[in-house]
Amino acid sequence: MKFTLTSTSAAKVTVYVVSKGNLPVKQLGGYELKEYAGDKGAVTWLYGRESESHKLLVGLGDETKIGLDQIRAAAGFAGRAVEKEQAASAAIDFSMLSGVIGSKISEAEAASAWVEGWLLGTYAFDKYKSKKKQSRTENVELLLTASREMEEALRLGEIRAEGTKLARDLGNEPPNFLRPGDVVERVIERFKDTPVQVEVFMGEQLEEHQMNGLIAVGKGSKYPPALIEMRYCTDPSKPLIALVGKGITFDTGGISLKSGRNLSDMRIDMGGSAAVIGALDIIVSSRLQANVVVLVATAENMPDGASMLPGEVIRYANGLTVQVGNTDAEGRLVLADALIRACKLGAEQIVDIATLTGACVSALGNKMAGVWGTDDMAEVLQKLGLRSGERVWPMPLEDEYDDLLKSQYADLCNITGVAYAGAITAALFLQRFVEAGTKWAHIDMAGPMDAGSTSGYVVEGPTGYGARLLADFVVERSK
Repeated sequence: MKFTLTSTSAAKVTVYVVSKGNLPVKQLGGYELKEYAGDKGAVTWLYGRESESHKLLVGLGDETKIGLDQIRAAAGFAGRAVEKEQAASAAIDFSMLSGVIGSKISEAEAASAWVEGWLLGTYAFDKYKSKKKQSRTENVELLLTASREMEEALRLGEIRAEGTKLARDLGNEPPNFLRPGDVVERVIERFKDTPVQVEVFMGEQLEEHQMNGLIAVGKGSKYPPALIEMRYCTDPSKPLIALVGKGITFDTGGISLKSGRNLSDMRIDMGGSAAVIGALDIIVSSRLQANVVVLVATAENMPDGASMLPGEVIRYANGLTVQVGNTDAEGRLVLADALIRACKLGAEQIVDIATLTGACVSALGNKMAGVWGTDDMAEVLQKLGLRSGERVWPMPLEDEYDDLLKSQYADLCNITGVAYAGAITAALFLQRFVEAGTKWAHIDMAGPMDAGSTSGYVVEGPTGYGARLLADFVVERSK
């Protein structure tokens, strides 16, 4: 699919982007339209006669509330509608949003968001289906003035969508096609012939570096765990930023076995790793001047005769010992190794992201993630999330709950003995593995890791959440 800028168009469909109470009656030949045509997500077709082009209205809702995410959502709705009609080309008319675009939102921002939303809204994962999705739409023309800045905006929208689609692809893979070793191979293949340097720690290398959390979690599976380290440095003078992702390719709960009729979504327990890999893809494709290390701790959590047992003690490279109270709280055990590694490499700022707790879903639902952080990290991520649409809500690092992690015979336990503050105590656990003075944030993305239905630019299934947010964080902190 090709996105272009033009002042005139002979496209088969013209898409009018409209808001509530501001409908393009004149442009549509005097048709009287119902007010709801401008509602957020509303799609209204006006079909042309014979050789006439069709017109499609897509609503953004209240004009005072329109932002970049509303534009992305409208693009997703429009993209699916145009593809359903099998139109070969479409032109996008923003003229009815003159009160927003050019004042609140620049034309370049609107163009980039539209491309991003269209590509993400028309995403499909049909790799394992016998009937593949066929797209007939080849050209999308934005009726905006062409310039170098605008061309770059289109390219940026495509780059951001591709990184998110990569994260979605990884999340969608069935567990029998994405073992820890497969994640390693995917990373190596994706970043070959790029400035990214990939190093993989497995087997004896994990033992040498005392990555005992990964070893413990992965020992119940015949597919060995790994720590994947990806370095991207185009400017060594910039502060080293570490992105850390949980990569549990399937989580049965281990000996503390999960219950449920359908555990298929446990394949997305590597959603954090998908996010950091997708973020790196955006960073590399954008040719950002930055100094970044991306760490993925990947394992399969399985019940077996050799599995990690409740009650075991894990000794970490920083000297801390952890009692395994529950083998289903395995994500924090592997993240601890990666956080220690990030500090050893000299990272000044660290963001870890994981599908970590159901408690965070109970607190915030499935539309946003929780974020805990030192310094101003949480506030920066919240601000960036509002622009990207990958929202986070700051949560407290409440020291008074730290005692809940006490163990009778180790330095701390990986779970508490109470039924509250589960997401907070998980963050407090991870903080123990970050060196004092290091800026750090933890994102619990268990809620928005997947979507139960398609709406806007979010498609049913793994969302690829976090890829754009983390890429934006690196951009912001590398200025």
